[in-house]
Amino acid sequence: MKAGAAMPGSRTVRALCLMAACALAAGCTVGGADPAPASQRPATPSAEQSSPPVRPSPVPSVHSEGRTRVLEYGDLTVRATPEKSGVRTEIEVANTDERKATYSVQISIADGKGWTAYDRFWLQDVPPGKTRRDDAVIGSADMGPVPQTPKIYVDEFTPVVDRK
Repeated sequence: MKAGAAMPGSRTVRALCLMAACALAAGCTVGGADPAPASQRPATPSAEQSSPPVRPSPVPSVHSEGRTRVLEYGDLTVRATPEKSGVRTEIEVANTDERKATYSVQISIADGKGWTAYDRFWLQDVPPGKTRRDDAVIGSADMGPVPQTPKIYVDEFTPVVDRK
């Protein structure tokens, strides 16, 4: 044979070795070998780990400040003060999230005897760690006597957290 010439069949052996090296480099194995143990697998978060933590439901607390009834419900505080024309209702939301958030809040005011009125509040783009307030007169004297000890109900409290 000439110098530098390949032996018969050496190309086949070289090709098979090259294919085996490529397969091993790519992580493939032949013959159904066991997968890598869990400790060697890359960490993939489960659905539970990737979901935001669920906060427990807030417990409402109601007290009076003079004629004003105050409801504290987690990050939401509602104040209801009777006036001649309806119940002045003030809401305050504290954004305890790490991103800005918009809040949809529906409040009902009632007297427990049939007088019930509601209003929806939108508090938009509340920065993290800040509070936002809004107020409105809910109900009217046309509905009957305005409740002097208003009952406050949170019908909806929906935070929409910015994903950016």
